[in-house]
Amino acid sequence: MEGLMMHYELTLPQILQRMRSIFPDKEIVSQISGRRHRYTYGEFYARVVRLANVLRTLGVKPGDRVATFAWNSYRHMELYYAIPAVGAVLHTLNVRLSAEQLGYIVNHAQDSLIFADTSLLAPLENLRKELKSVRGYVLMDDTGGLPKTSLSPTHVYEQLMAAASDEEHFATLHEEDACGLCYTSGTTGHPK
Repeated sequence: MEGLMMHYELTLPQILQRMRSIFPDKEIVSQISGRRHRYTYGEFYARVVRLANVLRTLGVKPGDRVATFAWNSYRHMELYYAIPAVGAVLHTLNVRLSAEQLGYIVNHAQDSLIFADTSLLAPLENLRKELKSVRGYVLMDDTGGLPKTSLSPTHVYEQLMAAASDEEHFATLHEEDACGLCYTSGTTGHPK
């Protein structure tokens, strides 16, 4: 008798492919700065594929930690899937932490890149000299241009997406591979 379990490991690329095949026309809706952004799971999938290629172009390798410093939005959701889909580890930074705690967390995790909403740049700019492992920043907003910032090197999310390949190439993952990293915020001493 054959079991009824799936014949593949349950990893994010499998979940993405299932979304695309079963719900391609279902909508994802984000509220951003007083307006709604809408797109389908099919469109989301295509953007995650492009974002995975952006990550590779930026030198992200399996096991690298990639941080996000962002509000909940469709771009942030894309990062939740694309970072683990290339074998890297998603590290969400709490936007309400102090500068000291943010600096500690980024350095402890050895984040290689930080994807940040432009409305949240000030804390990162104040910490830029202390962030030892960060080798670049990707800025996310709706203007499409590069805002004035002291962060360097910087890239613009939508410009990178526009130039990225749409060829699907997700990493071969195992269920035991790390996909996300979180630090506590309600603790004594440094976040853990």
